[in-house]
Amino acid sequence: MPRTDPARKLIRLSRDLEESILLVMKYVAHTTGTEPRQEEIAAVLKSYFTLDEVTNQLNYLRKKPPDRDSANAVSGFQRPTMRINMTAASRANGLARAGFFIPPIADAIAEIRRHAQALLGSAPSDESIALSLRSSFILSELKNQIVYSRNQLQRPD
Repeated sequence: MPRTDPARKLIRLSRDLEESILLVMKYVAHTTGTEPRQEEIAAVLKSYFTLDEVTNQLNYLRKKPPDRDSANAVSGFQRPTMRINMTAASRANGLARAGFFIPPIADAIAEIRRHAQALLGSAPSDESIALSLRSSFILSELKNQIVYSRNQLQRPD
């Protein structure tokens, strides 16, 4: 949707998913020099390749023994993993930095959850999906898909 559309609906994600999507934005911006739009992220999250790879990552995380550091964390406070300077950031994703996302992002997360449930037998939590999205392999693959998509749009036919 165009940015000027005043009727544009926005949604909130869980804190874990919000941080993961923001990490994807930061990673793609850092590695490509151009921050991805939310529409780009939603499109690559819905791709069959991403659905399969995130499901594989979820399966791996389910089999992996729990991390001792997270098991010993008694307090409800979490150490921040990322610092965001909203004044120096791209204007394109200001709402995302404030925690507001377009519905296709939520639809993509729901699609990941459905795909994983179909293959693994149970739906993953937001925290599990977020952990999968933060893996270096998934971050790299999301970036590669965004770059590929951008290159396809720029190709003269």
